[in-house]
Amino acid sequence: MKRRRKNKGGRSFYMVMSILCLTALFLGYSFVYKLSEERKSGKEVTTISINYSADKIDDNNDLSTFDKIMSYFNIFLEKTFKENKSDDEDIIENDDAQNKTEEVFKTIDSEEDDKEDLEIFNESEYKTETKKQVYLANDRKENFFKVISSSSRSSAPRKLFLNAASVNDSLNIVLFHTHGTEAFKPSYESNYRTLDENLNILGIGSRISDNLLKKGIKTTHLKDYNDYPDYNSSYANSNYAVRQVLSGSKKNILIDFHRDGAEENSSYEAHLSEVKTKEINGKNAATCTIVIGNKNSNAAQLKENAGKLYETAYEMYPGLIRDIIIREGAYFNQYLSNYSFLIEVGCTLNTYEEVQYTADLLSEILYEYINEIDK
Repeated sequence: MKRRRKNKGGRSFYMVMSILCLTALFLGYSFVYKLSEERKSGKEVTTISINYSADKIDDNNDLSTFDKIMSYFNIFLEKTFKENKSDDEDIIENDDAQNKTEEVFKTIDSEEDDKEDLEIFNESEYKTETKKQVYLANDRKENFFKVISSSSRSSAPRKLFLNAASVNDSLNIVLFHTHGTEAFKPSYESNYRTLDENLNILGIGSRISDNLLKKGIKTTHLKDYNDYPDYNSSYANSNYAVRQVLSGSKKNILIDFHRDGAEENSSYEAHLSEVKTKEINGKNAATCTIVIGNKNSNAAQLKENAGKLYETAYEMYPGLIRDIIIREGAYFNQYLSNYSFLIEVGCTLNTYEEVQYTADLLSEILYEYINEIDK
């Protein structure tokens, strides 16, 4: 009886090929995961899109095997990177939300993933590298959701006794500006942008920081112009700056101050003209909005904390914070802490005096809210 010889050479070949395939798969997955994480942190990442022909049909009216493989690969790339497919007009569309008038938060749809595409306001001098110009849509007024209707009752600051030493020991309060050059009505001729701290949002942050310090609350105010000279790197720059001052032992309270704005002569600009101020104690204050990126893994905590901040503001100064906006597909660096806030203080139609008054009122609101966090 003849004994079969084992095919050692063939078995070794298949083992080697298996190892090579597994190695290629691992390297490919690692590469894709790395790109995905870089996009999430705000870095610019260039990806590819494979085009295949859907016109090649075989006799059974099916796509060829190659086309099927390419289609699956395209779906994988699309889900991994979600390349830009819409501008802000797509972001704000939400047919279902118009029928839900009792919601506490307004959710805004978005398929966009890239930080540049998620800028709230984009002007001609600061064009982003997208397929379309990113502007606020003309119909955004209808998509705003009023969390609570403002009442006409008078407001006054509370007499709050806060243990400043305890707050400073337990909280790391960081004020910063992703778009520090954003300015207001007096800066119309400079396209609502300026490096003058006496006219821009960075100066408003300084005022709030000084007000809190007078009350014994220490803050770290990052006075970087993250949007100058490269506007497209704004969120990547602010992400890096904030990471340098994060605390590992304290709660990180991160507040990114912006100002709102709209395309000139748009319906949203007309809307802003109607809601840009609120009379509080006989003076006009610029109104504010809170914005949350819903793509963050901690979105639930962000919404809860934003709701508490809104409630504090409404109890003290009804109407000062008029909206909470949830942006689908956005990060705004808010995954860095559960206490991350993006607050739009005033808009391009407000005078700097109105915004300064709001800064004083916000200081009192934050003072009380900080006390609640520290409990």
